[in-house]
Amino acid sequence: MLQLSKFYEQCFRNYLKKSSNFCPVEFFSFIREQRLQLSKKSFSHYIDQWLWTDRAELIDGPHIDENLKRKIILGLHLKNKIFGTYKTTIDLLRPMIEDINRNENRPARLLEIGSGSGQLSFALYEELKRTNLKFELTGSDIVETYIEHANQDALKNKLPMTFKKIDAFHLEHLEENSYDIVFCLHGLHHFDPSQLSRIMAGTFKVANVAFVGVDGYRGIFNLLFMIISGAFKSLLEGNFAFLHDSIISGRKLYAAKQLELLSRLSCPLSRVTAKNLSPGLTMVKIVHKF
Repeated sequence: MLQLSKFYEQCFRNYLKKSSNFCPVEFFSFIREQRLQLSKKSFSHYIDQWLWTDRAELIDGPHIDENLKRKIILGLHLKNKIFGTYKTTIDLLRPMIEDINRNENRPARLLEIGSGSGQLSFALYEELKRTNLKFELTGSDIVETYIEHANQDALKNKLPMTFKKIDAFHLEHLEENSYDIVFCLHGLHHFDPSQLSRIMAGTFKVANVAFVGVDGYRGIFNLLFMIISGAFKSLLEGNFAFLHDSIISGRKLYAAKQLELLSRLSCPLSRVTAKNLSPGLTMVKIVHKF
């Protein structure tokens, strides 16, 4: 992975020399061109070239059955519990939330984008509730049906959460600094570079402090794990969708270096950190206020 990180960094420098557009789509096209040439000479670049795909997951399809979507997300929730993803996310958010609690004497305003029907949001809320952190958690999605279901479930379970219909590609329509931290949990790979760049850039206006993204680790061993777990789930449920989305998700994940460079293009005035976390996770943090 070190070799690939150096490759991405070199691509970034060469791209800036070649173009002044600062366009994420153009940059990732440039990466693909360079990688395709190197894949003929280097095994690691060949594997990286083979891994990458822009095919859509079934869960992103407009006509997918709502119950099937919920089952897929519940499978992801189980994986999150096993690997401690919620705790890891809270550890990333904690210092910023504590600063807001201490310095501004109020709860931190958290906005999750791409929260779907809220299953992962509810689990994260329960973990946050076990801490001494003061926070207000809002979920969001572009699909109105998901928002309705999430608000109904929150009301049914007496959770003080709100879900709003928000277009993550047009965060500039929200009031300036209306939230402190905008975050995305296991959703970064659902967006292509252009879409993810728009989200990152949009958080510069909306998030008073930062944007944080947590997703799966891009690599052959994580992909194998996802294939095995997806195949097992498909056998249990008698539905190929679990295996299909496990394979596609594993191939669409961004490398930490890719997220770092994309963030630097999208938010040039912000401080960017991107790295791999144990086990099996990758994070990016874009601090707008420092």
